[in-house]
Amino acid sequence: MRRLMASENINKNNLRKKIIIIFMIMFTEILGFSIVMPVIPFLGLSLGLNPFQIGLILSIFSFCQLLASPITGKLSDRFGRKPILIFSQFSTFIGFLLLGMSTNVWILIAARLVDGLLGSNMTVSQAYLSDITSPQNKTRVFGYSSAVFGLALIFGPAIGGTLSVISYSTPMFLAAGISLLSIILVIILLPESLTEKKERFSLRFEDVIPIKEARRFFKSSMIRSLLLIFFIYNFGFFIFMSTFSLFAQEQLAISAKEVGIYLAWIGFTRVLFQSLLIDPLLKKISENALLFSGIISLIFSMVFLAFTSNFIIIFIPLFFLSYGTGVGRPILSSKLSKAVKREETGSIFGVNNSLTSIGQIFCPILGGLIIQYLPSGILPLTSSAIFILIFLLWRKAFKKPKFEVKDKIKSEILQTEIE
Repeated sequence: MRRLMASENINKNNLRKKIIIIFMIMFTEILGFSIVMPVIPFLGLSLGLNPFQIGLILSIFSFCQLLASPITGKLSDRFGRKPILIFSQFSTFIGFLLLGMSTNVWILIAARLVDGLLGSNMTVSQAYLSDITSPQNKTRVFGYSSAVFGLALIFGPAIGGTLSVISYSTPMFLAAGISLLSIILVIILLPESLTEKKERFSLRFEDVIPIKEARRFFKSSMIRSLLLIFFIYNFGFFIFMSTFSLFAQEQLAISAKEVGIYLAWIGFTRVLFQSLLIDPLLKKISENALLFSGIISLIFSMVFLAFTSNFIIIFIPLFFLSYGTGVGRPILSSKLSKAVKREETGSIFGVNNSLTSIGQIFCPILGGLIIQYLPSGILPLTSSAIFILIFLLWRKAFKKPKFEVKDKIKSEILQTEIE
């Protein structure tokens, strides 16, 4: 009995070590990504690009990720998580090095192509977590991974913005060093998690863009409205955030250092809202009311940003922006999972992620166009107008799914029979 208990404790400790290591890897990956995030647009400006051209380059990464993420996941099913994770991390490392050496536009484009096409690290990291985590612990573990993600987004922009004062290359080379550290961690500390590998590698167009699944879900007016709301929500957010550096430079005449501070503030307040505010508020008001307040907060923040040019005052609308995204995304995700049967949740999120990725391709292009040819304040006003569209679909999307009501009735009948 003692040996059995000792064996169980060893297994638990080994599992904890693996989870901590993969969290460390995820943290370093997101930290590296968020370090370069506020700097890339300023690097583009220094190379003589205009906001529209920078938007086009920013969209390259999103387009590549749309194609590469499912392919990387499939490759890890065939050859194992560890070798694909090392390969994708090495590609990110090369991408950061190229960013640091970007003395012309073509090197900058090559850097985004290499990282976008070959560096889908998060896809493999999440697959690794799924491999080693039991079904009953998945929600908790992925919740922790989200916190790790948020933590990296707090420190990364501040570090990148501060180092950009030295040169635009400095934060890029630091990100490359952090990426190299994550590669070493994987090689030395992380064992392979996949015990049974697929015998063949197969890839269909449906694996990249799930058109059949999308058609099936779009037949339901409620699910269709919910997916469209999520798309509108993401589009309104990313059209502003993907070109936030360009907006801030144009509206406030500030540098990458100040943009890094703003992004760190958004990351900090968002984590604060998600960890401390959502649960207490849901005990007092409904999901719909909380989501309504989040969308109103987003609209208010965007209108405020359009007419503000003071460095300090900008922190106020960004506070409301953090609240809106902090409560909005988790609730929309929850509603999306409740709108379908349990066995369909993977499919519905796959469709939603594809729609989000498609939106992220066009957002920086459209945002760059607005900054290039219109007054900078038009950008947040465009976002606010997009958020307002959500209310046109509100009633259809936020009614209870029929099968959920039926399941509840069945449960009540069963409970009555037991009693």
